[in-house]
Amino acid sequence: MKNVLTMTFVALLAAAAQPNVALNAAPLTTAITAGTVKVTVHYKGKGKVDASHKLWVWVFDSPNIGAGSMPMDQVALDKNDTDAVFEGISTGKVYIAVAFDETGAMMGDAPPPTGTPIGILMGSDGMPSPVAPDGAVPAVLTFDDSQRMP
Repeated sequence: MKNVLTMTFVALLAAAAQPNVALNAAPLTTAITAGTVKVTVHYKGKGKVDASHKLWVWVFDSPNIGAGSMPMDQVALDKNDTDAVFEGISTGKVYIAVAFDETGAMMGDAPPPTGTPIGILMGSDGMPSPVAPDGAVPAVLTFDDSQRMP
């Protein structure tokens, strides 16, 4: 705060020393507002979600989600029908993908292995559905074993 006041004071002094120069009233700093994204994950497949067979949830800044996509963040859940919470999301819209670790081998350091049950939060149009980081009502992502990682 002291640095901002000092910079403001210096700017005012410079403007006073040069009376023909207009003073810009724009703020010296711009704050980025970050929000929270909550996603309730419901796995309806034949596996049991537990500490060894987790639900992995990723948030992306693009609807183009694939094996080469880089997530913004990830959360691992060891209970079905619980919320994945992503805090500090400053992007306007994000997209959610999930996988069920049926073999118990996923570590979260790579894309899901081939054959892993996956899901993407989709709209009624069959396209990835964006989620706004406001933290209000959780988005709900329901998936089963019918879609698998290629």
